[in-house]
Amino acid sequence: MSSNYMLDYLIKKKENYRFPLTPSDSTPSNCFWDLRDPIFASSDIVKTGKIWYGKNDPPNTIPNYYDVSYDGDEVSPGFDDYNNDDDDLQACTNVDGCSQIGSSLFYYVYYPKHNYRVKKLYAFVLFHAGGFSDCSGPNYEDSLCRTMARKGFIVFNVEYRRGRIKDPTLPIGKYTSVQQYEAFYRGVQDGRGGIRSIIYDQQQHSDVLPYLFVEDSIFVAGQSAGGNIAANLAYYPTPAMNDSIFQTPAGLPSITTALGPVDADFYKGAPSIEYHSKIVGTCEMWSGFPFTITTSNNDDEYNFLTQNGTYTPAPMIAFMGQLDVVFPIKKKSQNVYFSMLTLDTLYNSDNRCMIDPPYKIYGDGRNKDGRIECTNDIYKLFRANNIPTLFYLECTMGHGLDRGDDDPITPYLTNFGLPDTVDLNAVNDYIAARTAFFFQSILNGTAGSLGGTSKFVHCVDSRHSSGTCATAAESPGCYQSDTCAKIIHN
Repeated sequence: MSSNYMLDYLIKKKENYRFPLTPSDSTPSNCFWDLRDPIFASSDIVKTGKIWYGKNDPPNTIPNYYDVSYDGDEVSPGFDDYNNDDDDLQACTNVDGCSQIGSSLFYYVYYPKHNYRVKKLYAFVLFHAGGFSDCSGPNYEDSLCRTMARKGFIVFNVEYRRGRIKDPTLPIGKYTSVQQYEAFYRGVQDGRGGIRSIIYDQQQHSDVLPYLFVEDSIFVAGQSAGGNIAANLAYYPTPAMNDSIFQTPAGLPSITTALGPVDADFYKGAPSIEYHSKIVGTCEMWSGFPFTITTSNNDDEYNFLTQNGTYTPAPMIAFMGQLDVVFPIKKKSQNVYFSMLTLDTLYNSDNRCMIDPPYKIYGDGRNKDGRIECTNDIYKLFRANNIPTLFYLECTMGHGLDRGDDDPITPYLTNFGLPDTVDLNAVNDYIAARTAFFFQSILNGTAGSLGGTSKFVHCVDSRHSSGTCATAAESPGCYQSDTCAKIIHN
């Protein structure tokens, strides 16, 4: 029996099985459902407390596992970690240090009251936004999680290690610090360990858990930094692929040496648990994919993602803003630079929380050291290679759904063509509806034959199921362009 108190509580709470639904096949794979509307009422949705997925539940330590916090690790709402001068999150008062307690290793589950003995639902595994800042967390995505659960998914909102400081070398935001690099890698380790643990918990307790998912068809999703993690799970299956995007200057210890293997044995779900083949679709929200600088063209990138035909990339639905400065749409802004070692060694070398300290990264400050492309580029890459994909570009959106201030009167401008009067919940419902429909088409094998527009620029996609899961888009005013220049703003 698990030592996890929340999991033990859920296992004992068997009465959740007794809620029947009509018809019994209330899942996103049933084309009877028009997933623009919810399958379940809000009162049908249960949210668990924290379910720990570390090998040892807190307050126990995990050998060779370190969580880190840095003084001054701040995040500005709506701008991820691109503004270190804000005063909005003064409650975040982390100090330099590290711990072997896995306090970040937990997830919440949102699940409908449902007769799972009649029909399992599908898993939607989400990783939250926040720039890998200690001040971020999973609560921002609560509305989206509840909405996706109402559309018939078991939603896992996964927390992961964060902690980074920015290289302040001018121009601000140009260089990637060693701490930010490490935070990304730790998040990837936790993402891979988290999904293995979700699978492990069901394999161990499938006879008594109050929620059950279809184990061989899992969807992963992420916002911003969480999108990086979700993309890693879906599109970078091997340790060698992962190591190639976490580049280290020649002659220095690799990030694997410093932080352990990407498929580390820190989690309830052991590295031997295979998850990659179970991922059948992704949802990327204002995020992107890392590539080495040597993948200089689309053929190189696609050969890398497929490992020369070994893998077929999972279908992707993506949402982003034309004005995003974190994952910019312009190629010249996507390059990653490491600052020169002689500028400020604090941001090039780190000995905190290393397995084999220290860890260093540096460049010459001028030449590109890597690249993170936005999902618009991946959309075009996938479309060119017949991988099913839908893409939504909002012309007035920056990075995320924040309006940029705390004024509740100002209408949202980040609404994907919806009326300006809608609120955040309505935008999340639109994102969930589009995602649920796309996932529905994946489950029914019709994603590759979806008709009509596949890129929606500042306009509403009203596609819906009609018994076939392959309805053409009802958006004649949309056009498939990279630019918003022709858009007439309301």
